[in-house]
Amino acid sequence: MAQHVDNIRIQPVKTRCKAIAVLLILAGIFALPLRAAQPLSQEDITLLLIGGASESKMITLVQQRGVDFQVNPELIQKFKKDGATQALIDAIVNSNRKNTSRSTTPATAVPSVTAGSGPGVSPELPGSGPQVSSISNPSPSTAQSEDSKSAAVNQKVHQVMAGLASGSGQAGQGETPPPLASGSKRATASPTPNLSDPSPTEIQNIIHSFAAKELMFKEARDNYTYRQINKVETLDADGTVNGFWQQDWDILFDNSGKRIEKVTYAPPGSLKGVLMTEQDLDAMRSIQPFVLTSNDLDEYDIKYLGHVKVDYITAFVFSVRPKVIKKNHQYFQGVIWVDDRDLQIVKTEGRQVPELRSKHGENLFPRFKTWRQQIDGKFWFPTFTLAEDTLYFPSGPVRIKEVIRYTDYKQFKSTSVIKAVQSISGKPIPEPNGSAPSSKSPPKK
Repeated sequence: MAQHVDNIRIQPVKTRCKAIAVLLILAGIFALPLRAAQPLSQEDITLLLIGGASESKMITLVQQRGVDFQVNPELIQKFKKDGATQALIDAIVNSNRKNTSRSTTPATAVPSVTAGSGPGVSPELPGSGPQVSSISNPSPSTAQSEDSKSAAVNQKVHQVMAGLASGSGQAGQGETPPPLASGSKRATASPTPNLSDPSPTEIQNIIHSFAAKELMFKEARDNYTYRQINKVETLDADGTVNGFWQQDWDILFDNSGKRIEKVTYAPPGSLKGVLMTEQDLDAMRSIQPFVLTSNDLDEYDIKYLGHVKVDYITAFVFSVRPKVIKKNHQYFQGVIWVDDRDLQIVKTEGRQVPELRSKHGENLFPRFKTWRQQIDGKFWFPTFTLAEDTLYFPSGPVRIKEVIRYTDYKQFKSTSVIKAVQSISGKPIPEPNGSAPSSKSPPKK
């Protein structure tokens, strides 16, 4: 979403006297002996940025001395406005984590989510840390309970999401996401589900398998009609709605069989402080109902976070981030939950990247969650998206809430033959309904 302004004024350059004072303070910061140095304060970081200190020197100082403050989205935006690079922000975030880990007892410490990474690696922020295809957690202790294991995985998810945006991520009043329940399973899950962590080889197999299933799902969904109801609200400081935007789409096929998007409802909008952009609409079409297929694997780093019970199912959890940000391309970055039986994505949490900034303004995107449900007994279809976030523009923060509902899925036609997908181990992947793939070719229609 873009600011409702055309130009952003740049603050006037500091006076020469103030610049001299800043340089003197900088000299004092660099001259302090490391053994007697205190952690850097928020003011120290600001002065270093204003004084033109190099990125490498500032990162070295942060790594050696640490910081005495907690970062938050407003502070990150302030540092970036003063010229902070993403690498410097990563270093400050890592310093916060080190301080947190020192106050955490070994019994509650969470294992690292990056294989082979050392202290100071930030897996969730763009441009930081080594990029690997997948990782594996250590085998849990036999005494570890299901709740403590899920709590550990949830903390990892929180760490991954912490670097994205600032929203609470909680469902708003009157908005209840659908529970995750598979039609191919009993309504009541086993009281003692098997939540063991797969080996690194098995993780690779799972990634390729669910990506192949996602490709099958994408092809199948293209043969469905459905309705998509998109609502966006802006909120004031008290959480009261002060602006509104809505568009309802029918995804149909015309007489020639071509897929079309028909706008069926679009009242005049009244959003406060933001404008809906074409990138926002594209996100509603493709990023928020995120599908990660075999064709997309080369574009993303996928890391295993854990194996958890969620609602009525058990699922593998992965972090997903683009390897390289290409110009004029938008990507998903966040966390996905993959049903461990159907091997399909059932839940997504993250946001669209990169944010777009120019001299005319900024286009920022909220964090969101998308839930899927089984519609036809085979595939998991997006049914509900919720975003509650605060977008931090230079002119001030704007609170927004976004709700998307996907309804009335109906199969229109089927022109493709879905073949049994083979895992990298050479064994066939079970069909989405849990049965073994048939060796017979389906009848032609």
